[in-house]
Amino acid sequence: MLPRWRKPWGANSEAMRRRRFGRVGIVGLGLVGSSLGLALRKHDACREVFGFDTDPEARSTALQIGAVERTYETLNHLAAADILVLAVPPPAVVPCLVEADVFAREGCIVTDTVSVKAAIVSWTRTYPLRFRPRFVGGHPMAGGANSGPAHATADLFEGATWVLTPTAETDRTALRTVQGLVESIGCRPLLLSPEEHDRHAAVLSHLPHVLASTLMRMSAMLTHPQMAGPSWADLTRVAASSPELWQSIIASNRDEVVSALHDLEYHLKEIRDFIQAHDDQKVLELLSESKRLKDEASR
Repeated sequence: MLPRWRKPWGANSEAMRRRRFGRVGIVGLGLVGSSLGLALRKHDACREVFGFDTDPEARSTALQIGAVERTYETLNHLAAADILVLAVPPPAVVPCLVEADVFAREGCIVTDTVSVKAAIVSWTRTYPLRFRPRFVGGHPMAGGANSGPAHATADLFEGATWVLTPTAETDRTALRTVQGLVESIGCRPLLLSPEEHDRHAAVLSHLPHVLASTLMRMSAMLTHPQMAGPSWADLTRVAASSPELWQSIIASNRDEVVSALHDLEYHLKEIRDFIQAHDDQKVLELLSESKRLKDEASR
């Protein structure tokens, strides 16, 4: 159960947006990590941004584009960070948390950007992390089909929702700090439980990638797939994303993705049966309902 302070703090939001934070360390200098560094520096939101990545090319590119001011290959320099952001794939989060427990300074606030939350938060409850109350799970609802720091942009998060998943054990100051940090780069913080997040992410993020992949494989069976128009391009855009990354994300949220696929099968069967039965009125009703929902969501 979430604490009563789950909603943003309202009157203090503007003050937090104007606040300048300390030193931010970003582990993982891919698209998300480097874009975060660019955004923080664009908005002058902190004293310094520095980064960590095992890939020398990623470190070099992040420096060249100005995402970070200095970089390191290993995490034994974490003690310099006041706020630590783990922008790494799901399998790398726990190893990074373990290393942060060794190297992070006392009082460091830790957050992440991974699109699966329940498993990570559950793990933090079993491992005696020094900073456990100051760990705030996070997930920015922004990204792109292209990966790597070369595609990073300071505006990637502008206007996006950034989900935070505190628990009853989460330190309130740590939560407010992370909320303020994401607001400082133009994001809208949304507080959910880890379980709520994973259910929503399965439908709103993970399922679209599965659908895009499926549609691309279906198009390969056609004689002239080049006749596809803009709607096809929109629906399949994310199929160009990293297969390795998305396999790990789907595996980390397996149960919720399977549940979402079952729901999708139900809805597809429903409209298939109406089409097959020549029930054009029911098809029109389903399409009209979908348009109404889309129009409402776009307001």
